[in-house]
Formats: sequence, C-alpha cells, structure tokens
Amino acid sequence: MTEQQTEQQAEAARAGEAAEARAEARAADTVTEPAAVEPAAVESAAVEHPADGGSGVGFEEADRLSTAPRPESSVAVPRLGTAELLRWMWRQLTSMRIALTLLFLLSVAAIPGSLLPQREIDPSKVLQFYVAHKTWAPILDKLQLFDVFESVWFGAIYCLLFISLVGCILPRSLAHFRAMRGRPPAAPRNLKRLPVHASFRTEASAQQALAAAQKRLKGRRFRTVTGEDAGGTWVSAEKGYLRETGNLIFHLALLGILVAVAVGHFFGFKGARLVTEGSQFCDTIAGYDTLTMGQLVGPQDLPPFCIHLDKFTASYQDSGDQMGQPRTFDAYSSYYATPTSKAKKVDVQVNSPITVNGTNIFLEGHGYSPVVTVKDGAGQVVYDGPVIFLGIDANFTSSGAIKVPDAKPKGLGFQGYLLPTAVTIPGSMPASVFPAAQNPVLILAAYAGDLSMNDGESQSVYTLDTSKLTRLQVKDKTNPAGGNALMLSVGQTATLPNGLGSITFDGVKQWAQFNIAYDPGQPIALGSAAFAVLGLVGSLGIRRRRIWVRVSDQADGTRLIEVAGLARTEGATPTTEVTEAAEVLAAQLTVAPSPGDPAGTEQQQRKSTPRTGASA
Repeated sequence: MTEQQTEQQAEAARAGEAAEARAEARAADTVTEPAAVEPAAVESAAVEHPADGGSGVGFEEADRLSTAPRPESSVAVPRLGTAELLRWMWRQLTSMRIALTLLFLLSVAAIPGSLLPQREIDPSKVLQFYVAHKTWAPILDKLQLFDVFESVWFGAIYCLLFISLVGCILPRSLAHFRAMRGRPPAAPRNLKRLPVHASFRTEASAQQALAAAQKRLKGRRFRTVTGEDAGGTWVSAEKGYLRETGNLIFHLALLGILVAVAVGHFFGFKGARLVTEGSQFCDTIAGYDTLTMGQLVGPQDLPPFCIHLDKFTASYQDSGDQMGQPRTFDAYSSYYATPTSKAKKVDVQVNSPITVNGTNIFLEGHGYSPVVTVKDGAGQVVYDGPVIFLGIDANFTSSGAIKVPDAKPKGLGFQGYLLPTAVTIPGSMPASVFPAAQNPVLILAAYAGDLSMNDGESQSVYTLDTSKLTRLQVKDKTNPAGGNALMLSVGQTATLPNGLGSITFDGVKQWAQFNIAYDPGQPIALGSAAFAVLGLVGSLGIRRRRIWVRVSDQADGTRLIEVAGLARTEGATPTTEVTEAAEVLAAQLTVAPSPGDPAGTEQQQRKSTPRTGASA
C-alpha cells in the first residue's frame, strides 16, 4: 500500500465516523430492539458485501464509506514540483499494478530465450542458425536475442521488478507487523448494521455473558479484547492474521528467486565445450569453446577438473513411422576431480548430469568428426586427426572446414559436408538418409593460398575464408577427370593438382557437447520456490474476519446479547461462526422472554438490511 492510498483511506475513515455519528443521533429514537429467540432458533443472515481487499481500512469503516461526503470535483490540482514528481514516480513503481506488469514483461522477455538458440547454452546451434539464416541472424544478434538473459533490456526489466517488489513489500511488512501487535478494534455501537447479526436476551449478568463470549472466541483461536462504553460492555475478536503473512511470504519468496538469479549471475559461470572421442577437456579458460563468468568470478575460481570422452554411442529407431528418431545417448567418460586424483568412470546421459567439485556437467548435444590425413607437396603429413563438423539436419548431414595453413608450398583448406549414411540417386546430389554413420561419405571443395589465419582477426573454426584462396580442380576415384568437388568414402585418398599434396578420409569419430555450469543461487531458488507455494496456500486458504459481542442492559432488567461479524476478505463472511457463537452463548446463558411474549413462545430471527458501502 502506498503512502497516498493510506492518507486517502484515513481521510475517508474520519469522514465516515463523522457521518455515522450524525446518523446515529438522528436514528436514536427510532431504533427497534432485536427480538428474542430461543437457542435453537438463533440464526444470522449472510449477505454479499464488498470486501476491503486488504487495504488497511478498518472493518467498521468499510461499512460507513457509502455515507462519507464526496470531495468536490472543482478542487484545483496543484502543479507537481520535482520532489512531488519523483515521489509520484516512486509510488507508481512500487504499486502492485506495476509489479505485476513488470513480472509479465519479464515472462514475455524470456520467450526468445526458449525459441532461439543461446550462446551460453549451445553455441553450435547459434552457428547453425547463422548458416541457415544469413540475413536475419546478424539482426537478431544485434538485438541480443542470442544472449537474452545477458542482454541489457532483460537486465533492466529484472532490476525494475526487484526495486518494485522491495518498495512494495517493506511498507506492507511494517504495517502487518504493527497490525499483529495491535489490539482488535472496539465494537461498533450498532451491531445490527453489520451484514451478519444475531441477538437474544438473557437474565445472566453482564460479567457472566462477557466471560462466556470471551471463552468461546478464544477457544476458536480468536484474539480477543474486552471493553466498555456508553452502550454497554463488549468483546472484540479477530482472526486470520496469517493470511497477510502468507501473502508477504509469497512476495518475499519471489524476491528470493530474483536474489538467487543475481547470486548465480555474479558468483557463477557457464560454459560449453565440444569434445571428440579420445580427447579431453580441462576446466581452464582456454579449454572452453564459450565461457560466461560472473562479475565476481576469476580464472582462479574455476575448479581444477578434467573430463575425458572415452566413447560416445547413440541409438536410433531403424524402422516404422519414427525411423531415425533418437532413442539413447551415452557419453562414456572418465573425470579427474583434481590433477592428482584417480579417474572415475561415468556415463553422462541427457538430463542426467554429473557433479564435480560442485559444478554440474550436462550432455547437451553430439555430432560427427571426420578423421583425415593431409599431406603437403613435399609428402609431409601436415594434419592428422578428427575435425569437428556441425549437424545441419535431422539425419546429421554435417558441415565444416579443414584448415592447414602450414602446408608447403601453399596453405590448404577444405570445406564441405559429411553424410553419415550417404545415398546417391542418379541425377541428384548425394544425401544422408539416416543419422547413424552406416555409410559415411565426405564431400569437400579444396582451396589453396592464404587462409588469413595470421591477420589478427578472429574467424570461425567451422567455416573457411575463401577471399584469398584459389579453388582447385580435384580428382578422386568417383571423378577421375577432375572437378570442383571431391567425394571420399572411408579409406579413399584424393590427390590435389599441381603437386600440392593429398587428403585421405580415414574414418569417423563422434563428438559430445558438454555444458559446464556452476550456480550457487540454486539452493536459494529452491527454498524460495517452496516458501512461495507455502505462502500462496496460506494467502488463499486463510480468511480474515472479526466478530463482536455486545452486552447492554435493558429497561426490564435483562441484558441484550448481540453477536455480529464482518469479513476483511471477499467470500469470508463469518455467517456460520456468528450463528454458532450466538447458539452456544444462548445455550450457556438463561434466555429471557422478549417484550410482548411473556411465555417465550414467539421466536424471531433478526436479519440486517443489506448494505452496499464503498469498498477500498
């Protein structure tokens, strides 16, 4: 609740009290006394009434607002100065409406992060997106849509939401603390005006009636207070304070989730590395393909572990309507928690990460690495090993580049595709028809010249800069006359023209992408989520209401017992509690006959007239 709302409600409450005093003075001579009822006939009427929505307006005041004088519409609105404008902006930012709007915007802002590939999660898919959408990818990159959760606009929404929640929760927490320590309000003079009301007469003393009422309400876990005024003695009881407590716990839990995200951002790190079978990755800055470290994390904070990919296996559906669909992925690995520790064998699977030194290692993707041997014009082996290619379709047709800048007399470069299960149809290009490597074929275009790798500019390892290269006419067994591209099966060799060397396709290995993440905010987020559920249950399940019992002396020597209640939350009208309290008190106290019914045979039910007072 904002300061302006509090001032308006206090002014409305004071105006309502003055109006009620005038109305009571006019109606003092015309009030009809409630009729007496037997204990079994004591009932109360439940009517719809506007709830104050937890605005802080007292229960009795909420019923008076309909009689409060309206402010004149002709009052001039003062011009806001700088201080007033800043105060108004702060009130708007810390209002619940703006907090909900920012929460909605944060949810909408996270949508691109789930639809588009993210660098910190899967950099290989970002590169694939660049290859497939050469026009849109640079535009989306400038908008930071490949780094949504690290973007400036996402951080701005996040910070505004954090400030809004803090500015909203703190005043409400202080107000709730004062309400928890405060006393229930005094009983209204005319309980008959409340939506739920029941009454009867008794010959018991006021002290007996008051003690019985207080005992009953305390037994129902109401917080009670007694008092006396010109209208008699009364008991005021209130229950349901934990509703607002649950509401505050829920909002504090949301704040805790934001804090957890901030802790993970400043003290955590995320990275990715593609590891081919037979090679390993160590947790150093140079070892990552991509790495995002928190603002308060340095190279010395990275845990000193290494993981070696021994073998990667994948199985696919080989028949039926779902032919080619993946079934299992297993990255059989060995990891070393420290450089001196013994190796531990693990099977890293999708959605089954391993934890090393508090860091989670996920299996995120896989692909193929063709193994090639490249010889230069002098017959020297200048490259021998696997080269990572990135998949571009469901059948793992993969693209990549092989760069050999040290070849003599000219640097060599190859760019092309790997088809895991190649099928050649006459009149068309070869294509892969199955994701497993059952008939791998390597199709390459060969280049010679300057690979521009010493110019000081960064370039992708998956593409070849051909601006300073000359394309070669190559020959292989499938194309002995020479052509623009060579096609190699496993074990085949292609000779390059002009004595520039040769390339041999030795086989295929698989690679696995490991995502490494350390997030110290995860325990905070988990605890906050649990408290959010707990607070939401309390906020929705607990009802805030008040009950009053007034005992007033009558002219015939009896006492009039009136029981009434009012709800603070919508749908929580305490009809049953008022009725049961009146019945229990009537059963404990001696019921006196009402005037005009000496034998006590007449039974009546007292019902209040529905009111439609203003709600806060």
